[in-house]
Amino acid sequence: MGGFIPRTGTSRDGAPLSLSRTPPADLAPFVARFFVTIFDRPDDAVLEDFLLHETAYIRVPVIGQWSTMIEGAWQDYEGPMLFGAQQRRFPVRCVGPVVAAGFAIRPGGWFGFSDTPADALADRLAPIAPGRWNEALRWACDDVLDHEQTFARLHQVVREHLVVRAAAPDMVSARFERIARVDPTRPVTEVAAEFGISGRRLDRAVRQHFGHLPKTVMRRSRFLDMAAVMRGLAVPSADELAELRFYDASHLNREFREFVGMTPAQFRRTPTPLLTPGLEVRQQRKRADLAPHAPAPWLADGQPSTSLADMPIGMDLLPRDVAAPADTRGAARHR
Repeated sequence: MGGFIPRTGTSRDGAPLSLSRTPPADLAPFVARFFVTIFDRPDDAVLEDFLLHETAYIRVPVIGQWSTMIEGAWQDYEGPMLFGAQQRRFPVRCVGPVVAAGFAIRPGGWFGFSDTPADALADRLAPIAPGRWNEALRWACDDVLDHEQTFARLHQVVREHLVVRAAAPDMVSARFERIARVDPTRPVTEVAAEFGISGRRLDRAVRQHFGHLPKTVMRRSRFLDMAAVMRGLAVPSADELAELRFYDASHLNREFREFVGMTPAQFRRTPTPLLTPGLEVRQQRKRADLAPHAPAPWLADGQPSTSLADMPIGMDLLPRDVAAPADTRGAARHR
């Protein structure tokens, strides 16, 4: 990957990473993690990879030409997008620099961002229609090189959006989400009994908020734990037993083929420069929740400073109409 320069962090193995942050307390029931991703590349460089996210998320591509594979053909997309949770590899392509920002949505907070159930958007993406929400997200990310400002603006516009929607988080989904992350081997029937609801009601609630059935959510969580370990992103004290969650080598092989269409050995030796940052954002959240006092052991030494705006970067990466960091025009426009 000649000319591939990560600007938001790298792992000890040299993999490019996003920069992500825990949401403020008032947004935590709705947002899992905010992120900024910047990889400097030549304008004509083509990167094809895939994504596999267990939560829905909103992504705002800022620079680069983005496409996704739909029915065997690449289709371009631009501007703020709502991605549904993904059960299988989701092919994506970027031409030019990889520059985007956004946030992962907690399943219990799904209806804070969508009027339709999550299963209607599972394994799909939908453009956010022109209007106030679209404009607010573009404004939040229009000077993405200043990531502190970008995070602050994203907090602001998400907070204002949630006030308008007045949606309450779903507590059943929040409880199930934690179980899926902490103990994804538990039988779904046992979880339903613990919640005091029928299996059918749990199925319905999870489909509406996660996009997939409870068993799929648990299987995907086990798989992503193992994929993260293989990428060197294990959370101390939380992921040591990831491999023991699979019965044997054939079970592990079957799950890798199901979710990413390759064997574990193929996955180990295949670079995934777009999947890996998403895995790392997931692991950062797990670390913050389950091992908050442990540093992320996968991060390379000498990570980016607190301000990307201070980092020298090629002029081709800068938007022509980027706002100055001190610009406050959006504060009035989005109040």
